Amino acid sequence: MKRLLTLVMSIALLFSLAACAPKKVTVYQGFGIVNSGRKGPGADETKTQVWSFNEVYADVLFDKAGKILSVYIDMLEVATPNYDGAGMPHLSGFPGQGGYNNDPKHDGKIVGKTLDTPENFTAEVTGWQTKRARGDSYKMTTGTWTTQMDRFQKLFVGKTVAEIEAWFTKYTSPLNGRPLKDGSTKPEEKTKYDALTKEDKAMLADVTTTATMSLKDAHGDIIGALKAAFANKKEYVVQKAAFQGLGVVSTPRTGPGKDVTGTQVWSFNSVFANTIFDKDGKILAIHIDSLEVATPNYDGAGMPHFSGFPGQGGFNNDAKHDGKIAGKTDGTEATFFAEIATWKTKRARGAEYKMTTGTWNSQMDKFETVFVGKTYAEIEAWFKKYTSPLNGRPLKDGSTKPEEKTKYDALTKEEKAMLADVTTAATMSLKDSHGDILAAIKASFTNKIAVTLK
Repeated sequence: MKRLLTLVMSIALLFSLAACAPKKVTVYQGFGIVNSGRKGPGADETKTQVWSFNEVYADVLFDKAGKILSVYIDMLEVATPNYDGAGMPHLSGFPGQGGYNNDPKHDGKIVGKTLDTPENFTAEVTGWQTKRARGDSYKMTTGTWTTQMDRFQKLFVGKTVAEIEAWFTKYTSPLNGRPLKDGSTKPEEKTKYDALTKEDKAMLADVTTTATMSLKDAHGDIIGALKAAFANKKEYVVQKAAFQGLGVVSTPRTGPGKDVTGTQVWSFNSVFANTIFDKDGKILAIHIDSLEVATPNYDGAGMPHFSGFPGQGGFNNDAKHDGKIAGKTDGTEATFFAEIATWKTKRARGAEYKMTTGTWNSQMDKFETVFVGKTYAEIEAWFKKYTSPLNGRPLKDGSTKPEEKTKYDALTKEEKAMLADVTTAATMSLKDSHGDILAAIKASFTNKIAVTLK
């Protein structure tokens, strides 16, 4: 009888522990990015046009039915330096294009042109900040960009992307994509608003006390980014999820290489890290992508291009990607918009982005398996211990470079076996001129928001 009682108690204890065990949840993480060019905002006092491009980022967690569990949206807006608003990230074009009209004091007065130097190009790109990173300095008519987007995010939770599209169609202005408000005298808005129910109008009044900006206009396509996030979603099974984070880090590059005329190729890279953390900061799931944009004299097929801004004369063009320069791109508005509209991330470039070992996608997939289960501090420690001090690539046996050989030889047999496994699939750098993956992961932790997954 005593043994039977003990057995019953043991079984009860097992059931109790099972009930208390962390619940595993299936979640679908998606990252969407939409790039768009803009003529504006405005023109400077000399009537020279301001030009800009916008990138919208949506880091979204969906359930099995496609409903949004949590969402974090950010945006990067980059303009020519003749824009008079303080805090705007700038790009003057590329070295050799003569710089651009400069409003250094943001007072509407042009003081010559920006320096046409590699140093200025580097400083501009290094200084790019997303709208969330610009914080309280990014004021709007109602609150800040961040407070407005936080309110929209609250609105999106619990809806599918299709339901958000339907909300957008029903409740925003056909003229500018902003939520409808009472009192508009514009027929297109007034007719649409007046047709709503009392409950609809009360809901909109609540939304527009905090959020009035457009969800789809020249500033960026937030709806499109949500759709892209759903299209790109990936299934994960996680437990103890507490936070999600999005990190964006942009870096300039002199290169890759030069063209046949000796003209330098220039590029900029943005790395995106979308991460799910537990309460202790350990990574449960991570998705990394990157956007690399180069001048059109780069000879590699598939590379997104940017020729500079209209009026700068275009840039040397290797139209057939055969190492031959066929004049310059035409430097027109049409080319400006077309180039930006066709920018694709490295993951979106897919199997065409081949590397010495596999593709960019397959290499990054392998690195992501290394990162899962680690905190950012542990990833940083892994990087310091197991990658080359010369180029940030994982160490491999056989290097004759003293800095790499000494570091590799000091490792244990087990550590060498681990690296051999990693480098069968992943050999690229985690931090070099192609982009700073480490910094993007760190930023995703810094920017984390609380999530509740059910």
